This record gives sequence, C-alpha cells and structure tokens, in this order.
Amino acid sequence: MPYKKIDGEVIVKKKAKKDPEFAKAYENVKKEYRLIQQVIKARKDQSLTQKDLAEKVGVKQQEISRFENEKHAPTLNHLIRILDGLDLELKIEEKNSEYKSHKEAIK
Repeated sequence: MPYKKIDGEVIVKKKAKKDPEFAKAYENVKKEYRLIQQVIKARKDQSLTQKDLAEKVGVKQQEISRFENEKHAPTLNHLIRILDGLDLELKIEEKNSEYKSHKEAIK
C-alpha cells in the first residue's frame, strides 16, 4: 500500500481556524520553538558544543540537549544561565506597537 503524503502545516492551519484554543496553544509552541532555535544558532555561531555550554553554565549536557530537542523546559533560572553563557539576554517588548504609540500619545 503506497504512503499518502500529508502536509502537516496545512492540517494545523485548518484546525487552528476551527479551534481558537488550539490556535493559541500552537502560537505558544511556535514562540518556544523560535526561542530554542535562536539559542541553538547562538551556541553554534560561537562554536560551542552542548557539553561546552553545559560546563560554562554549570548544568549537565543532557539538560542542554533536552532543552534544544524540546523534551524539557528549563527553569527560568537555568534559561537565564544558558543565555548568560551565550552572552545573550532576554528582552521584554510590547507586542502591539499601535497600543504603545497610543499610550505614549496620552502621556
């Protein structure tokens, strides 16, 4: 029996249109994925192995691996240590620039 090729992205988009709760959860997962990809890119750009980074921040290599493979979300403390080890920082910004502009105009 031949395999039927499916497009996961199309399936997810259809489900997200029908189910707002699913859409919100999917957006959260995408944000986590982007953050993880940025951390991996920074580590590789610095020519660090997972083991190198783990030693630098004082955690086990397995913790870095589980984080990068989306098997385990680190504590906030460990995430900050990982970012510090890569000379990165977490920056908080308002999402809605229209709201921000309106808020500044009111001042």
